[in-house]
Amino acid sequence: MEIERLLVNRNLKTATRAAHGGDVWRYPHTLIDFSSNVNPLGPNSRVLKAVAKAIAEVRSYPPSGEELSAAIATKHGVDERCVVLGNGSSELIKTFCEAFLSQGDTVVIPQPTFSEYEYFSKLYGASVRDVLMQPAEKDALLSSAGDAKVLFLCNPNNPTGHALALKEIEALAEEALRKDSLVFLDEAYVEFSNLESALQLVEAFPNLVVLRSMTKFYSIPGLRIGYCIASPEVAKYLRLALPPWNVNTLAQRAALAALGDEEFAEKSREYLAKEKKRLFSELRRLPLLKVYPSAANFFLINIKETGLKSPEMKAKLVEKGVLIRDCSTFKHLGEEHIRVCVRKREENLRLLAAMEVLLNEQA
Repeated sequence: MEIERLLVNRNLKTATRAAHGGDVWRYPHTLIDFSSNVNPLGPNSRVLKAVAKAIAEVRSYPPSGEELSAAIATKHGVDERCVVLGNGSSELIKTFCEAFLSQGDTVVIPQPTFSEYEYFSKLYGASVRDVLMQPAEKDALLSSAGDAKVLFLCNPNNPTGHALALKEIEALAEEALRKDSLVFLDEAYVEFSNLESALQLVEAFPNLVVLRSMTKFYSIPGLRIGYCIASPEVAKYLRLALPPWNVNTLAQRAALAALGDEEFAEKSREYLAKEKKRLFSELRRLPLLKVYPSAANFFLINIKETGLKSPEMKAKLVEKGVLIRDCSTFKHLGEEHIRVCVRKREENLRLLAAMEVLLNEQA
């Protein structure tokens, strides 16, 4: 039997999954994980208690999500009908593409960025138009959008850390609305930044979809929980494309507890802002590294002058107890870049010490 002949979606025949960070589970020994951009201060005790308490609820199907949607709507000052819950933000990227893209559509994606925008766009038949953004520029996006049906943006961008200001997002949304196009804005890292969220623009721009992740800032990636906020019309179709019971009970209870803990959120922002500034300064002192400024909780680093390729540097640092993100799987970056996230002070010192030893070995 030729399985390829039987595939309903012919785009699966050429699909290739990209690698992601957070693969610390691959290694038999304990590593400090700098590859996954997760808040090192969490999950907080309030979230852990909520999960433990909810264990008994797993004998039943998950709640409908109305309570969590209402809490998110209240937090952001939007109508509950605008909130769509997802089993992690990746499910919502897939669902958006399934709902709004068809064979022959065109999407614009600034590169390098998160690979799932391109993967799911192609899966549902769209062609992808890349825009190289170094740094991200509104005018370049406007001139490249053309007849594209969707513009994907990650703000702050992963893995570069570059960001667009709110007024630039507004200009892009306005131009897209004039052309009957959609803007899909991923704000997975906005809570780690000083950026103004574009959530405030959704009411004025029915073509704007804003994606948020709860796994990174609240440090619960194993539970898979995210949401997007869009106009009631767009949100309706996203919900229709989602499977029933897509967000499990434990994830919902954890998310509710996390949303209610503003003390943890404020403590995290203050701590990580200080540690980010310190880590950036100390990384830049190391020889042969070019460290890029970042609006998020991670740094992209050019390692070309070290003479090492990114997979080699990753392997050598694993031997020294730290795991970094090899960025060779990001489009257009090649093997000259790595990415590291901001962790606790003592852990960051371990990274710096390991990097210093490695660079001295290379000298």
